This record gives sequence, C-alpha cells and structure tokens, in this order.
Amino acid sequence: MSWNCKVYKFAMSSPDDMSQFENLLNEGEIKAEHVVCIIAKTEGNGRVNDFSRPLAHRAFRRVICDHAKKSVDEVEGSVAFVMSGGCEGIMSPHATVFVREPSDRVNNDGAKKLTFATANTRKLLPEEIGTLTQVDLVATGVKQAICDAEIESIDDVHYVQVKCPILTSERINEARSRGQEPVTVDTLRSLGYSNGASALGIAVGLREIDADIKASEICSNEKLYTDRGGASAGIELMNLQIFVMGNSKTSASHLVIGHHRLDDLIDADGVRQAIRSVGIDVEGSVKAKDQNRIINVFAKGQVPLDGLLRGRRTTLLTDSDLNTRPARAVLSSVIASIVGDPAIYVSAGWGYHQGPTGGGIAAVIAKA
Repeated sequence: MSWNCKVYKFAMSSPDDMSQFENLLNEGEIKAEHVVCIIAKTEGNGRVNDFSRPLAHRAFRRVICDHAKKSVDEVEGSVAFVMSGGCEGIMSPHATVFVREPSDRVNNDGAKKLTFATANTRKLLPEEIGTLTQVDLVATGVKQAICDAEIESIDDVHYVQVKCPILTSERINEARSRGQEPVTVDTLRSLGYSNGASALGIAVGLREIDADIKASEICSNEKLYTDRGGASAGIELMNLQIFVMGNSKTSASHLVIGHHRLDDLIDADGVRQAIRSVGIDVEGSVKAKDQNRIINVFAKGQVPLDGLLRGRRTTLLTDSDLNTRPARAVLSSVIASIVGDPAIYVSAGWGYHQGPTGGGIAAVIAKA
C-alpha cells in the first residue's frame, strides 16, 4: 500500500471562516482523519498579541474533532496547525490543507512525487524557548517526519515548516517563579529567538550544519542557516509542530514539490528557480496555461539586519512600523506578480537562520 498526498487551498473571509473546509468534508472530497497539517495565513498583525492565529487554530481543530469524532488531544497529537499572522499588502487570507490517505494506486512511472508527514514534540518550558533544547527537539522531529514520510534521501526534502511557541508575560513570570530565566524578556524579540532555534533544528535535522552548535550562536551567527525551511511562532501552543515535505518514489500523489533559496526580499529570479524546479517554465510571469498547475507557494523572508538591500539604504530598521509587516508585503508582492495569485503563504520578519541573512526560501507545490 502507498500514500496519496493531496493538497487543497481555499480562501478565508475571516480567521474562523470554516465554510470551504466544511464543504470539502461534507462533500466527501477529504476525510477529517486523513488531515495531517493545515497552514493558514490569517489577517492579524503577526505580533505577540495576534489573536487571529489561536482563533483560526481552534476553529480548524473543532471541525476536525467533530468530523473525525476525536478528542482535542488526539487531534493535536496528529495534526500540525500552522497559523501565520499578517496578510499585509496584497496577500490574500487563505488556508492550505494537507491530506495523506492510503492508496492502492501504484506509482508506475517511478518518478518521485509529493509526500509529507508531521512530528509533534513535548511542551517546552518557557526557559527552553530559543535555546539548544528547542534546536535538538526540532532536529529529532525532522528526522522522525522524514522517516514517516518515506523520503529516501535528505536531498528529496524541499520544505520544512515548524510551528513554535513564544514568550508572554505570564510565561516569563512562571519561569521566574521557579528561579529560571528565559532567553529574553522582550516578548516580541522571543519570536525571533523561537523561529531562529527552530530553523537551526531544521538545519541540523537535514545535516546542513553540524550538530555541535553553541547556545551563543542562536540568532547571532549568520553563517548558520537552513535553505529548506522556516518557522512561524505564536502564542497558541507550547510544543513544537514539525511538518516535512518532500518527494518520494513510494508516493502515489499527482503533485510534486521543489524549492530554491532567496538571496533577498526581491529575489524574483530565486522564485522563478523554485517554479522551474517543479517542471514549469517561466521567464517573466508564469504563463496563464501553467498558473493552475501551481497549488501554492510557501516562502520565508528575513529583514536585512544591516538595513541595506542590494547596497541601497532602506527604512526597514528605522521606520516606526514593525519591519516584519512591510517585509511580508514586499515578498508577497514579488511572488504574486510571478505566479499571478495573491493567495500565497509568506512569512517574514526579524530573525536568523531561515536562509541567508536578509534572504529566505521559496518552495512550490504543483501538479506534476
């Protein structure tokens, strides 16, 4: 028996709009018990107090619990809920649902097709967020998910998405009540530390870097990074949810995934290289006849820490607006102009280790 990995993308009119998800379930297109991950872009501010993320998380979880007749704990243990806040600019709020169902269909052509799997860790203590403990837990989860997805070679892994926790005032106070000190007391900065530690865990799990990194290198050593994944931190959980996507000969899917590194926030050529990696020719924008082959694009971008973009001064680090928001608007506009669709997943902000400093990654899922 093989696995048929399917991916569905649909628009959301609000963070708790489950109408299109409910339609897919009610019409029998998918079964709730086969859902392994949901990645959604919600229209919150993307900061610590972005309550659109937990709202969407609970809404999706409730629908799966009701349809699968499972408890909250059972669903949380088997499904990764990656709610990413911030749809600045033209990015359209939407969700992508990943379904893995058993199939009797055989992959006769021998070509590697899309596969994926989820790994969940224990809950972190507040003082473990942004530390080597988080790095190790992510690395272990990545290896487990690669095995569960039946990906034969690490080279066939094209994107890893991690959902990770951040610090709040309550979590900081709880740690201190036990005599423990968190990595930072700046709750906003904790997003960067959690994302950075998760990204290093991806890099270790994929053997992109050595495992013997130092705690002092987290969010400081810009030479250490993964070019095949990113993280999204939020208040809605305390464990780590790891979702690995790649290609495998054992998959019966009709889809394929590819990726390419982005050297900066306007690296349109890097986006085109990612599109070409799934067999779609593109020079300027994707041709109309090929646009419907692209299911979704998943991108991570980072603010240049020196404030420069291709040698030019920007105000990303000096403007009163939080730099994560214009960064998302810029990168999503670049990608949307190429693929012809504003419903794309873009996460961006201050941080390290998710691609080269000031750069990132673009991964594309498309019909083979």
